Amino acid sequence: MAGKKTTLAAIAREAHLGVATVDRVINQRAPVRPETERKVIAAAQKLGFALEKSHRLFEAARQPAVRLKMGFILLKKEHSFYSQLAENLLEQAMPYHDRESPPQFIFHDISAVSDTAAAITQLSQSVDVIGVLALDNPMIRYAVEEATRQGVKVFTLLSDLSVHCRAGYIGLDNQQAGRTAAWAVERLCRRQGEVGVIIGDNRFQCQETCESSFRSYLREHLSTQRVLEPVRSHEQAESARQVTHTLLEQHPNLVALYAPCGGVEGIIAALRESGRQHEVMLICHGPVEGGEMALIDGTLDLMLRHRIQEFAASIVNTFISAASGDASGFTHCINRFDLITKENI
Repeated sequence: MAGKKTTLAAIAREAHLGVATVDRVINQRAPVRPETERKVIAAAQKLGFALEKSHRLFEAARQPAVRLKMGFILLKKEHSFYSQLAENLLEQAMPYHDRESPPQFIFHDISAVSDTAAAITQLSQSVDVIGVLALDNPMIRYAVEEATRQGVKVFTLLSDLSVHCRAGYIGLDNQQAGRTAAWAVERLCRRQGEVGVIIGDNRFQCQETCESSFRSYLREHLSTQRVLEPVRSHEQAESARQVTHTLLEQHPNLVALYAPCGGVEGIIAALRESGRQHEVMLICHGPVEGGEMALIDGTLDLMLRHRIQEFAASIVNTFISAASGDASGFTHCINRFDLITKENI
């Protein structure tokens, strides 16, 4: 067996499977489900692991048995995060589509509720499964219910919806993310004062959970930092820049900002323009365009960074499992995030 530097345990970690399962696939000891086999081979390929007598396995990896029409509804591609996510989703989903019928993507503005609802209805006419990122709004919930009645599986991505018929949620543990950000403020912020929170919109469940968990942690640990009421960026960089300037002007005792939202580029710009980038601690979610330089120059202190490639793979794998009947009931798929500072970029 070649590729000795890459162990079965490493492949198991990459594929999120047990070592025994990986051993069955790599050494062809016993049959496993086709989807499981594909996960192992994809992980082995990614890690540069060479296999003996692997022609059959690589053919299986290249030619998925399942054909599934997928649709995705994301926020505007002008956000660097969603542009990267769309690219990775396309790469992961394309093997399950015919070339003449690729995955469908619809990008929308966060506040365009009626357009988002219409997009759900539109996609439900031509796809088998939909991944949607949207505000928790009655009109959107109604569109999800209608799509589900037509037999389309609808999964919420990153931010959940309060609609019982959705097939599942795929994203971060937002309570964990908010509490992690608060831990950083409590442990690392060197001054006492006021802490600002910038969110995209109050109806984004993910951000609402992040904010409440952030507050809960500081309250639980009897922190003397005073958390201000959240302000909205509408997931837009320019809006985030303006609300950051307002916070800086109205709160001279501002010592930290938590931004579990899009448009962080505007927050970074406002801190630099104010000259207070080394006075006010900034914690954000990412990745963010220009985020590495912001970490290096000290404008950004900590980034909770999504693993976008891993996230895209988990979305598509969850869709395939649901369509194959391997998953029953509501699917709750939690993805990990990395803590990034200037010292571990």
